[in-house]
Amino acid sequence: MGKQIFYKDVLLKVTLTVLVVACLVSRATAGDLIISVRDSDGALITNAVVTVTAVAGKHDVRSGAKRVHTVNQKDTAYNPFVSVVAKDTPVEFVNSDSWGHHVYSFSKSKRFDITVPANTSSTPIVFDKPGIVIVGCNIHDRMLAYIYVNGGGVPVKSDKKGRARFLDLEAGSYVVSVWHPMMKSKRNPPVLSVNVDKEGVNQREFTVKLKRKSKKKRKPYKY
Repeated sequence: MGKQIFYKDVLLKVTLTVLVVACLVSRATAGDLIISVRDSDGALITNAVVTVTAVAGKHDVRSGAKRVHTVNQKDTAYNPFVSVVAKDTPVEFVNSDSWGHHVYSFSKSKRFDITVPANTSSTPIVFDKPGIVIVGCNIHDRMLAYIYVNGGGVPVKSDKKGRARFLDLEAGSYVVSVWHPMMKSKRNPPVLSVNVDKEGVNQREFTVKLKRKSKKKRKPYKY
């Protein structure tokens, strides 16, 4: 009995040592990248999709999980306003309002037209082509959402502080691009070349030109 406990203890120590060494080796060949996105006035912006693509294919694409992604409809607005999903991800539209919505998209990447009654959820729709899908509502014209379907690289949406964080990237050269639904020109998105160093935090900044927001106040919907 004593020998069994001794061998189990030795095996546990050896396993923990191997795990620690593996983590150290992984960190020695990986670095973090933080991209800050600002508008032309210098303000940090949220909902920007920053994509990092490796120059060498060996550390190019991380495939996202194909779990169901949820877009909620609450107070006659879509939440999140911008979604980032991997190709072939199913997306469901949940209506948390006490009135119906008519969800549709005419985008080339995904065309659909569904009604979602009050307090119900749609059947998940598989977004099987990379691209930007603009989602509207046929009943409430002001409702708008964007679904960024990734086809390559590693995409991350900027947070409330305007930062997109990429952790444990393999050391090497990357091309960084950025997209935002309010960008003035979406045909030629800004691109940045970045070298990720080993065991370090690499920080870069992007400046994008956005369309000016309308100053007109819109009246709330009445039901």
